[in-house]
Amino acid sequence: GFVPGLFGTSHGALQFMAYEDLKERYNKYRNRVSDTKLNTVEYIMMAAVSKIFAVVATYPYQVVRARLQDQHNTYSGVFDVIRRTWR
Repeated sequence: GFVPGLFGTSHGALQFMAYEDLKERYNKYRNRVSDTKLNTVEYIMMAAVSKIFAVVATYPYQVVRARLQDQHNTYSGVFDVIRRTWR
């Protein structure tokens, strides 16, 4: 599970990237300067959407990692887990 675990560190980076992009696009849509402060509801919406994006993008690695760590099954590696899970 070490290799998939390393992939998991990208979760926070993806969320931050999505949050900043959403904020910039939203301010552009509202015809505001890109670094304009958002109100509380806008902050919550941007945070929620960016979190959903990061979870959807990184959740599959959680399945692979958990299956690799399962002591009841034997896999020959990450690609074996992916192949057997897909089936």
